Amino acid sequence: MKFNKKKILDFAFRILVVIVMNTLIAFVTVWFLEPAKLYSGGAIGLAQLIKRLIEFSGTETINLGWFIFFVNIPITIVGIKFVSLKFTILSIIAVIVQTVVTLILPESPFIEESLNGSSIIHEMYGFVLTLAIIGGVLGGIATGVALRLGTSTGGFDVLGQALALKKNISIGLFTMILNVLIAIFGGAILQGSWIICLFTIIRMVLNSLVIDRIHTSYNYIAIRIFSPQGLEISKAIMEEMSRGCTIEKVIGAHSGLDSIEVYSVVSRYELEKAYHIINRFDKEAFVTVSPVKAVKGKFIKHTMV
Repeated sequence: MKFNKKKILDFAFRILVVIVMNTLIAFVTVWFLEPAKLYSGGAIGLAQLIKRLIEFSGTETINLGWFIFFVNIPITIVGIKFVSLKFTILSIIAVIVQTVVTLILPESPFIEESLNGSSIIHEMYGFVLTLAIIGGVLGGIATGVALRLGTSTGGFDVLGQALALKKNISIGLFTMILNVLIAIFGGAILQGSWIICLFTIIRMVLNSLVIDRIHTSYNYIAIRIFSPQGLEISKAIMEEMSRGCTIEKVIGAHSGLDSIEVYSVVSRYELEKAYHIINRFDKEAFVTVSPVKAVKGKFIKHTMV
């Protein structure tokens, strides 16, 4: 693959996004979720579950960061096969960042107010709910921004992206189903607390809603572009985005001038790239965007990167 300066800078930017967003995720896990015995969900939630299973057996366990690292190994292998090499590389960086930050982060300032084991008393409901809400929103922002910008937070994001590409399943829906299972087994069964389970589910629902609000998975949108440079715009969309276009000659009712209408269907996360192409040829182009409920026919589902 040929790399030019633009591609190198783009990939460097994605790496920066991975570092910042996954640092935030590790921060949320250590400072907001662990003190309240809540589960993060995804690969981190699975790591928490394994760690607590070992602790409940009476065995002294190691730092959560190492569990995060080992849980992500088989998931990363799946990503190499079903997503893309670039996305998998970013996922590996994400896992390394999560592991390192989790290992070196100082103890949470909320730890003194945290739960004793798995028990919870009425006066602490507000404490746990507050941490659940903050953790859910911040975690959703980190994951949603990472996916929106074509990067990864590792773990179940890799599996979710694979399903979004192959089965058109919402990443938020996919992760929420798996996370609820973790919440029920970890909170209600393992720790014997339905309160922890319910607050964990609240956190996970908020997390999924924020992810889908920011990223929106593989929803389709239709773009209608009206511009005298319509031919150039359509050619660039086909070459740079691998999206088909339909063009038609039109006349502006107010101006009376000839123009060209370009119609194309893209994935929602590709919209910014389409805007960039349009602005490159005609900053004054008139553009409308509308949702498409379904697509029948040839529509290539690209990997994020």
